[in-house]
Amino acid sequence: MKIALVVDSASDFLGQEEYIEITTPLKVVPLNVNFKGEDTYLDGTTITHEEFYEKMRNSKELPKTSQPAPQKFFDTFKELLSEGYSVIYLGIASNLSGTFQSANVANEMFSKEEQKRLYLVDTETVSAGVIYLLEFADQLIQMGHTPEEVYQKIQERKKDVTGIILLETLENLRKGGRISTLQGKVGNFLNIKPLLKIKEGTVETLENFRGKKKGIKKLAEMIHDWREDHGELLIVHSYPSKQVVIESFKEQFSLDTFKKIRCIKLGSVIGTYGSENSIGIIKY
Repeated sequence: MKIALVVDSASDFLGQEEYIEITTPLKVVPLNVNFKGEDTYLDGTTITHEEFYEKMRNSKELPKTSQPAPQKFFDTFKELLSEGYSVIYLGIASNLSGTFQSANVANEMFSKEEQKRLYLVDTETVSAGVIYLLEFADQLIQMGHTPEEVYQKIQERKKDVTGIILLETLENLRKGGRISTLQGKVGNFLNIKPLLKIKEGTVETLENFRGKKKGIKKLAEMIHDWREDHGELLIVHSYPSKQVVIESFKEQFSLDTFKKIRCIKLGSVIGTYGSENSIGIIKY
């Protein structure tokens, strides 16, 4: 049985320093990124992560991001269906973006028979959380599971995925209207670094820290607990490179005990609100 996978670019699969090996045929549907006065870019396709952060750094206003049109999903799904594949789409959390809804609208454009070969998963997570589920799906497919079995197992596994991220600044949240101007100014004046949790499609603040070192220390404690049962560490970040990420932990914690460390850089969509020099982990 032929199976193909589809993700959107908010998975941050595209343009990574790390090599992500997926054996199953895979398509990525890009979201849109627009800087005021410029053409619209396709996330991870017509604008790189480095170009995005440079533009955002020099922009007075936060870029606007938007979900792909349903037609983009329709065209992607149609191409794969016409080649005889059943399609499993792993989408960014529907609570955080309208992207999954666009995919659902596209799904309704197909016949009932075609819809039987389309499986749409609201992953309830973002970035490397989606990549983790993508790799899990790929493993299941290579083991010979049916599309229905893969779909059901992902629905169960996604409940275990938690994202923890320490933001560098509140400025992007202020610019994006997620917090008030007063909250943003006070927070930046006090050098507040919020530690956020993304779980089952919702975002909550775990703790606020005065200064980056205290926040990194808390992350290091979480990583220490994580190390007891896991050989791999999956880091998300918006630092210039993986090496800078590793250096940021050195004063607080040694990562040498992990068999494998992977660093997934936040792309345009999540980076718009996450800001530069933010860092976190994916727990699963």
